[in-house]
Amino acid sequence: MRRGVVAFVVTVVLGASGIATAGILSAAGSSSDPNDKAEANEQDAGVHGGPKERFHQAGACDLTAVSSLPGNWTHGDYVSTVAANGTPAQIQTAAHSDCGKPMVSVGHGGGPPAHALKHMAAGQAHAGGIAEDEGSGLRAASHRSTTSS
Repeated sequence: MRRGVVAFVVTVVLGASGIATAGILSAAGSSSDPNDKAEANEQDAGVHGGPKERFHQAGACDLTAVSSLPGNWTHGDYVSTVAANGTPAQIQTAAHSDCGKPMVSVGHGGGPPAHALKHMAAGQAHAGGIAEDEGSGLRAASHRSTTSS
């Protein structure tokens, strides 16, 4: 009898929490504010490639007809178009190019950004001019202890 009462109480509690959760989730999905719906429609109808300014110089991006690419085309659009019509060498060149990338990333050459280089240099200066993993000496010490026997 006692197990039956406990099982009944647990069932009621779980059922009530499930109904409450469903009510909260359904209320979150339906906003009564018309401004929220207008904002969502603006985001859905956004420009391809988003609002970011992208590198689209025809002279530098000449492996395909960039005028046929849609709107604010992306690096992926450019590489895919070259891949559809180009040779493996052209595809590799397109993949390493800045064409379609956001302007903030153009010209970095694939290496770390300037702030990362600055932090790496600060880390080396902190470790006495050597890289942090080399400065600890842990590997060298453990290597010496295993080879000296």
